[in-house]
Amino acid sequence: MPYMWPHAFEPCHDLSAAEWIGPRLLAWGTEDGTPVTGIVPVGFEAYVRVFHPAGAPAPSETVTWQEIAHWSGRRFHPLAQFERMSLPARPLWGPSPFDQAPFRGTLIPAACDVLVQQLAGLTTTPSVCYFALWEGWGVLSGGWSMLKAVHHSDDEPDAIEAEIVEFQRQVALLPRFEHPHRSYLLGRGRIGVACDLYRQPLGPYSWPRLGLTPQLWWPADRAWVVATDIDFDSTIVATTNAGAEALLNGEGLEALPVPSDGRLDLDGDLVNLPQ
Repeated sequence: MPYMWPHAFEPCHDLSAAEWIGPRLLAWGTEDGTPVTGIVPVGFEAYVRVFHPAGAPAPSETVTWQEIAHWSGRRFHPLAQFERMSLPARPLWGPSPFDQAPFRGTLIPAACDVLVQQLAGLTTTPSVCYFALWEGWGVLSGGWSMLKAVHHSDDEPDAIEAEIVEFQRQVALLPRFEHPHRSYLLGRGRIGVACDLYRQPLGPYSWPRLGLTPQLWWPADRAWVVATDIDFDSTIVATTNAGAEALLNGEGLEALPVPSDGRLDLDGDLVNLPQ
């Protein structure tokens, strides 16, 4: 179907490629919080947390968590929670360096590109990767906001809306697989599809876009797994020690090693407690 899925993305009707992940995810809930290995599988040598940048006032576009912690007088650390870390702990030294909290469930394309570049060299199967998408995104499930966006474009909105409705009808027919608290669609393609899913135009020109980040993606050889859960403003990479070193020493990502049993929920940040 034109202008919908990226051309290198193939929706999967056979979900067997995802069966190995569920049994290797730990349970999570209100009392115990969400451990790192509640959203990425146990059994990897290392885990890296990639922090989604916050939005910044013009002329800047984004600002790092480290810069915000410097402004707020809080501490940037592997289990930092933005809500606590961005709350000033001292008299302010100037205006806030951010005007928008980091996106939840979305990895911006610039960070995605860096991840793809780094991870492609850490697998023997970069041309065969799997991508799990949460079924609840509006463009997949019939959300009103995407159709409204189409009506504000100049790209023959009625025709594009009809294509989107048909696209959503086809999506509804795809099988789902379940992980704790989530239902996903599964697709297959080369590694770059992880970023193509965000940039894919829904019309003949550049806007609007599909705007999706896969919530889970991994290569066929299972050398690593990337998770961008819809409830969190960071991305977790389960990988080898060498893979972690490459991600932590590379440019373009704000990342820290994170313990596999570390909590990703608000109460996991025991450093930046409210005063």
